[in-house]
Amino acid sequence: MNKLALILLAISLPLIAGGQSGDPLVSKCVMSAGSNVTYLKDFRVQLGKASSQGEFRYKQVFALSKNMKYRFTLCNASESGGELIMKLIDDTGRTVLQSFDPKTGKTYPTVEFTCNKTGTYKILFDFKDFQQGLGVGVVSLVK
Repeated sequence: MNKLALILLAISLPLIAGGQSGDPLVSKCVMSAGSNVTYLKDFRVQLGKASSQGEFRYKQVFALSKNMKYRFTLCNASESGGELIMKLIDDTGRTVLQSFDPKTGKTYPTVEFTCNKTGTYKILFDFKDFQQGLGVGVVSLVK
């Protein structure tokens, strides 16, 4: 192979692998998102136990497009003390999706969202009951 072909191959391998990194937890979470999705981004979350319970501690912004369906997959490391949970907040500050039911305490490892307004959304992560933990949140586009 010539040098150009090797460079192109090196650049395209992460894309071919579905965006997976060398981190086994990220790879496992990307794979558990399903075969009917296109990987978009992963968020590796590592937090200590919170001294007080309040707002989610890990916050990122992410652009979503109208009429697109997104899947959020949450995975925990085996040594994690808590379960990773997430909220999705629109530009008005309204919670439009969450991976847990605060009334029942039930958590969901996968949640889906059909976007009805293109814009920048806040993705918030923490661990249930503000425990310490290590986890990965994966955002995928449902085909």
